[in-house]
Amino acid sequence: MTRPNLSWVVWVLAVSLLPLARITAGSILGAAVNIELLDQDRSQKVRAHYSLVSSLPCPALDKLCDEGNCIDQLISSPVIGVLPSPGWCLHQWQKTIPKNHTSTFQLGSESAVSLYSRADLSVRLDTNHVNQPPYVALLPPVRLQAACPQEILVNVMDLDGDEIRCRYKKTDLGEFLQLNEETCTLLYEGGANLGQYSVEIMVEDFPLSVKNQIQSEAKPFSTVSVHLLITVENGAGCSVVPEFTGVSPVGGAVIHVLPFEEVHVNITVDSRVQSVSEMAVIGPPGLFISPMEIGPNFQSSVTLSWVRGPNQFTHLLSICFAANTQSLQSNVRCIWLQQTQTDPLPPGTELKCKERELQMSLVLPITFLKNLHFSDLQLNDPSCPVFYNSTHVTATFPLTGCGTKRVHLGSELLYTNTLRSINPNSTISRVATLILPLACRIPGQQAKGPAFKISIPEEVKTFGAVSFWLEFHLPGEGPLAKETRLPRLRGSPPVRMARDLRATGKMEMLDLHVFSNCSLARAELMVGQCVESETEDFTNPRPLLNQGCASGNGTLEILTSTSTVRIFRLYLGSLGIKGDTMYVECVVHLCVTTKQTNRCSDPCTVAPGSAIVDSILTHSYTVRSGPVPLIKVTETSTSTANPTQTANPVAQPSTTQVTTASASRSLDTGAFWIIAVSLLALMLLP
Repeated sequence: MTRPNLSWVVWVLAVSLLPLARITAGSILGAAVNIELLDQDRSQKVRAHYSLVSSLPCPALDKLCDEGNCIDQLISSPVIGVLPSPGWCLHQWQKTIPKNHTSTFQLGSESAVSLYSRADLSVRLDTNHVNQPPYVALLPPVRLQAACPQEILVNVMDLDGDEIRCRYKKTDLGEFLQLNEETCTLLYEGGANLGQYSVEIMVEDFPLSVKNQIQSEAKPFSTVSVHLLITVENGAGCSVVPEFTGVSPVGGAVIHVLPFEEVHVNITVDSRVQSVSEMAVIGPPGLFISPMEIGPNFQSSVTLSWVRGPNQFTHLLSICFAANTQSLQSNVRCIWLQQTQTDPLPPGTELKCKERELQMSLVLPITFLKNLHFSDLQLNDPSCPVFYNSTHVTATFPLTGCGTKRVHLGSELLYTNTLRSINPNSTISRVATLILPLACRIPGQQAKGPAFKISIPEEVKTFGAVSFWLEFHLPGEGPLAKETRLPRLRGSPPVRMARDLRATGKMEMLDLHVFSNCSLARAELMVGQCVESETEDFTNPRPLLNQGCASGNGTLEILTSTSTVRIFRLYLGSLGIKGDTMYVECVVHLCVTTKQTNRCSDPCTVAPGSAIVDSILTHSYTVRSGPVPLIKVTETSTSTANPTQTANPVAQPSTTQVTTASASRSLDTGAFWIIAVSLLALMLLP
């Protein structure tokens, strides 16, 4: 839909701005509902598609949808983000609801969030079809600097080309936020107190004939709604926020996607004030987000990939993204993926996938191909022949040639090509056009036989007998002191350190070292989730890392040159650890790629299971520390023990004891640290 090119017509209506103390576990940071018709016979039911962002830890679906009839659209692990602290995750599901419906969500003791939707199932006089409701995109968690004005675009689309207007759902006056109803843009004027503010917006579609009428005089066809929780943070002046550059798509761009087509979107951001900590992305199930790459000239980039397989998603799918630094956020951009509707193939069409011959063959009746020049038909590679006679079009081509692409769709291997007619003339013609996607899907359990035989060696034969252990050292101390003294941090440290730690004698920073004894070349140590607890039984664990990514700004990874060592700097004041002792538990495994030019997927930016990677993994192990003192002491105690080798997890029992202690070192100040760590490695069954 093309937005009207209007000057700002600000409708100072109602907004509910509810300041919260802080984001807690179980907070709802955003939610949206989109609806589509189940059929064209004016059924009283519609299919609702819900998207909801909540703070970590990620809730189960039954905590979000307790009304039953919910179908989880999660293909792999949920998409996660880091900022605002303590991080967030995305859930998406669908359910059948009445044409007028309100869904209410509540997590813990937080305020409930309601999403309203309404569909008009009558036949429109202007189109002779049932109306298609508008679509609204859910944004990543929005962050603003308290004193700095900023625009927030609520991205909307309508397949009927109707006029779309937005209005506030609640009637409380908001002095800091105004809404342009015709462009669906929020204008934050600055001046709000620090905290979180809830905004709920109704999105409605109108016939174009009411374009110049005031909204109170027009009746909308349909309604969907979106809830945003806007975080207002304290920034050091109105700094220049990160900006999208280069090949980054423009906001509102529409990409038409054929069945089994793979889409790639490159995003590049320029941030000259602070380094980019993450690229926050909200997108459809199955969206693959590459690890973030840091380039020259203050640029950071990621690549988004999505394969359209068989699905019951909405016809329009939104992808919204923003670049986050520790205290700044870029403007949020959204693009749309439109799943192109295709006509059913005529009777007599045959598409065969010959796995042993690695071939695909097509037989297509020409009775329905009217006004089509068959000599213009070609595959992705024009040099591959396409034959035709008076009754059929035929083509046989290899899965490894003729422009055939190979992609992964979940656990399936997918080979795709496209038969299309190419008009050699640049002038407008009445000649029909054919675009026919072709795909061979090979399920994971069928990827066998002579052509697909895969032999994976046992873990111990690949990695040897491995063990894992944790060590805790002061910054600039320990076996990797050179790399922690002037560290290369992934992200920016907290702006302020907790000053009350010095008065209590507590440490301000501590480096968590995760080690493996694996000597295999190119083996990489991967750290998944790490939690800390004030008690040894871990009854109330709190996240330090989630999927290998920092959970909030209290934990930052120190980049090292050793692939079997991972180091994380713990800012104890920001973590809010109250006791004098903590216990740490981490889930770890080893990874090695089958190609020397590849690297294992970065768990900080890639959700497990979101893509198939050519790599071999060990089992996952849980490594637990003993008590870690957080108070400076003045006595010297040195204890050294060699880590016990962990045997092959396939052949040995599931529990292996590994014990080590990090040697204490005296500091120039005369204070000493005694950190004796007892580590327990537990194998997590696959």
